[in-house]
Amino acid sequence: MPENASEIEKLVLRTLSAADRMTLTQITNGLPDNLQGCPDEVARALARLRRKGIIAGEFSEKDSAWVYWK
Repeated sequence: MPENASEIEKLVLRTLSAADRMTLTQITNGLPDNLQGCPDEVARALARLRRKGIIAGEFSEKDSAWVYWK
């Protein structure tokens, strides 16, 4: 498990760089195995990054989930 929140945010940003738009599930699946079972921590990292204005996100009716992008 990463040691702190900023480390998790870096992993999430690296994963988001791989595609234009990704759902929480897609982002989680793109993370190292030790984080894939922790969707709550990934969701918190996404919320922090959105509040900081580093990423954007919106609810997608097509995907029936939140999608995020850089």
